[in-house]
Amino acid sequence: MNISSDDNPRDWLERMVLKLREGEAMPEEVTQLRDLLATNAEARRIYLRAKQMDTLLETVPMQQMALRPSAKKEASVLRRWKFTALASAAAAVVAMAFLGFWERPLALRGRDAAVAVLNSSFEAVIDGREVLQGEQPMRAGTYKLERGSVQLRFGNGADVVIEGPAAFDLVDAATMHLNQGSLWAHCSEEARGFAVRMPGGRELVDFGTEFGARVNAEGGAEVKVMQGEVKISDAVARTLDLTTGKAATWELTAPPLAVDEAEVQPFQSALELAAKVKAAPSVENLTAVALRDLPKTGDREWNLPENWESGALPGAHKLERVVINQSRVVRVRPGLQPPPHPVDIHVSNGPAPVPGPEGTLEIQGHLECQALRIATADGADGVVNQLGGTLNVTDSLIASSHRGNPALSHYQLSGGTLNVGHVIWLGFKGPAEFTMHGSKGIVTADRMSLGPNAVLTFVLDSDGAGLIKLRDTLMRHPEAQLVIDGSQYRGGAKVIPLVVCGSDLNDGRRFTPQQVRFEGFAGLVPRLASRPGALDLVLEAVR
Repeated sequence: MNISSDDNPRDWLERMVLKLREGEAMPEEVTQLRDLLATNAEARRIYLRAKQMDTLLETVPMQQMALRPSAKKEASVLRRWKFTALASAAAAVVAMAFLGFWERPLALRGRDAAVAVLNSSFEAVIDGREVLQGEQPMRAGTYKLERGSVQLRFGNGADVVIEGPAAFDLVDAATMHLNQGSLWAHCSEEARGFAVRMPGGRELVDFGTEFGARVNAEGGAEVKVMQGEVKISDAVARTLDLTTGKAATWELTAPPLAVDEAEVQPFQSALELAAKVKAAPSVENLTAVALRDLPKTGDREWNLPENWESGALPGAHKLERVVINQSRVVRVRPGLQPPPHPVDIHVSNGPAPVPGPEGTLEIQGHLECQALRIATADGADGVVNQLGGTLNVTDSLIASSHRGNPALSHYQLSGGTLNVGHVIWLGFKGPAEFTMHGSKGIVTADRMSLGPNAVLTFVLDSDGAGLIKLRDTLMRHPEAQLVIDGSQYRGGAKVIPLVVCGSDLNDGRRFTPQQVRFEGFAGLVPRLASRPGALDLVLEAVR
């Protein structure tokens, strides 16, 4: 039976999945299915989704049928099942091969655990965002490295360098998918068993090695072992062992073929990536726009071009970074227009030339930047004090001394809105505080990540507390602290939301009583309560 003009292809494909499972598909229908999957990408996606749902349904316990078919009918069904099961498996392999594993299983999406750490990068852009320097936890999920290179340290100890353009999935602390692009991996004895899955159902498993793997746009691949041993297997259990100095290549639908290692292009190692990073100009070498050393002391106005050494407001030219050194206070007034070019803002990027207060950025109006770094240099204290307006940070906010020497990074939000396009990083090297003063401030970001030296503080006013809204979730080191000050609160017993998330706060992200400090609550008993996707402050009257 062919698909007629009255048939919906989606309905027909879903019916075929059921027919294949029940052994009712006719040979001509199986042939038609295989032809359709081989020529139609959308049909392959629909078919795999239907198979995925069918598999989930099969795991639901069902009551045993009271009646059984006759032995003759059983034999007939069994013969048809054998034929159609093989056909179904072949069709699924065809679909997965053409998809190149781009359609991830539902169980793989949105996993919460950090399975690797991004240790280093060079000119890297992942999912449209520039990768900033500094260690960054990487969760399970799908990533697109648009350009540049990154080095990941997996939870099992494997070191992996990925070159863009590349598409990859992080599965767990010892497994990843390489859908397209190039990688180099070094696996110590502890990292034995690290697996790299590739299009066409192939998998590389290492046995304490240094190896490289590359996948092209058509799903073909090549592998080279620099040291140790790698086992390659495919969807039909064919295997190939590669040892030191050996290489293999294959097309998407062909078995692996051993080749001379000279035929495989070199792979970028961690040492080569480190050399690139060292030779590249650092962010400190970009054009710095600093305040003029004016005769008078006191605060400086951001909005006045004559206050800047460039003679223009920051962002008038490309590749600029704003430097607010220690002992300077810069105030952003209302009425400031967005800059023509994105800028980075560094608040206290070095110790004060003479003793004085920390570098301070005070925001009362609208301000935009690409990244905001607060006290990221050794021995530098920096404060951002937002009283109102809106601060839009298109990439990330980083509050922490760069190398760990004692310094303080502090963001205080008393009113207005802080919008961060990516992550708020706090206290991973040196101490950092993030304080929500009163109930007039709102923070939005992909996620907030609290390091071991981070303190998150809510100072309640008479109405309650400001709100942190995360599109993803809150990541917390076990030593991160939470402080809730109720000295000014007058609202009585109630539930006050503090943090809401697009992803659940599991046990690894909830604050324990040892990491929470309540201050100033009179006549009320405060406690934290976690619910799916939220962290609340519960205030109960003293009984």
